[in-house]
Order: sequence, then structure tokens, then C-alpha cells
Amino acid sequence: MAEYDTYINTDFADLKEDVELTGVIRDLAPGRRKYRSTYARFMVSKTADKYKDKLQVRLGRGQLVDTPCSIEVIETFNVIPKGL
Repeated sequence: MAEYDTYINTDFADLKEDVELTGVIRDLAPGRRKYRSTYARFMVSKTADKYKDKLQVRLGRGQLVDTPCSIEVIETFNVIPKGL
């Protein structure tokens, strides 16, 4: 099980679940590459055990949301996609 965090610029209540999103996720796995950020396509659920990986959601100023979430990473990008 991997663990990620991401920042959102909206209210947590407005976070779309079970739809494909594109954004930046940060890998929280221990080790030398901790906090490595990458662009990715992913799906989020506010249910902690729906997807296999854990997600911590942070609001625009870095406040950690208490609700545990889960994430499924569909694809990561090596370059920044157009439009981001």
C-alpha cells in the first residue's frame, strides 16, 4: 500500500469522487525519494478502503483534512501535460 498526499483548491465537500482527475500527487513512502511529486491521472474516494492506496488531502493553505481517503493512480506523467 502506497501513501500519497495532494492539495485541493476547493472545499473538501466539493472534491469529486470516483471520477478521473489530473493533478499533482506527492509520494509519502519512506526513503530517499520521500515527498517526490509527480503529475498523474487518478481517482479519489472519500472511503478509506475503496482503493488500495491511501491519500491525505490538504487544502489550499496546507491544512490536513481529517477524513481518510483512498486513491487509485491510473497513470503518471514524465512531463507536464498541456493545460496544467
